[in-house]
Amino acid sequence: MRRTTVSILAVLVICALAGACATRQPVLGQETTGFDKKLSTFAYIEEGDLITLIVDTRVARDKDGQDYMPLEIAIANHGFRQLTLTLESFTLLDGEGNRYPAASPRELLKNYGMLDFDRNLAELEGIIFNRFAANPRYPSNFSPVRSASVGVNSLVRDRVALPRHGYLIDFVYFPTPVTGIREQPFELFLNAPELQDPVFVKFEVR
Repeated sequence: MRRTTVSILAVLVICALAGACATRQPVLGQETTGFDKKLSTFAYIEEGDLITLIVDTRVARDKDGQDYMPLEIAIANHGFRQLTLTLESFTLLDGEGNRYPAASPRELLKNYGMLDFDRNLAELEGIIFNRFAANPRYPSNFSPVRSASVGVNSLVRDRVALPRHGYLIDFVYFPTPVTGIREQPFELFLNAPELQDPVFVKFEVR
């Protein structure tokens, strides 16, 4: 009877450990099953041997009811001689399977009045500084600003060639999903000519 009890306990311990390994856990310890690892309260990361893709949702939290959903992003190139990126490289997928292309600078300047305000909520530079401290940051500006006073060059760069070991931080905008924004699951896809398959990060806006 004692041997049977010990065996059962051993099986339960093994099952518990297996379950813990199977559940995706973020850095801070909160359970986020189905989403990628978290770097902070609002930042999610997909880190691979070739590319790291990070999305920060802080700026999107209060955008329900707006025409566009902003995301702060960071991309690091670890394995390619050059990674070629444009606005067409980004696609947002909502929880119902709807796909959204990135909004163009022209439509943002015409229809969206919070471009400069959004930049003031940027936080990824401080979050990832230590992670990429030995890597050079390259200029990128996929989305416009209205005033140079926000500390961002107002000249839009619609194509970025990111060298190996380089990284960038930027903003991309998408039409507001039909599902809404808060407490919704999303996937941000990144594609480039150098990639065989898109890289994506799974996240939610809370």
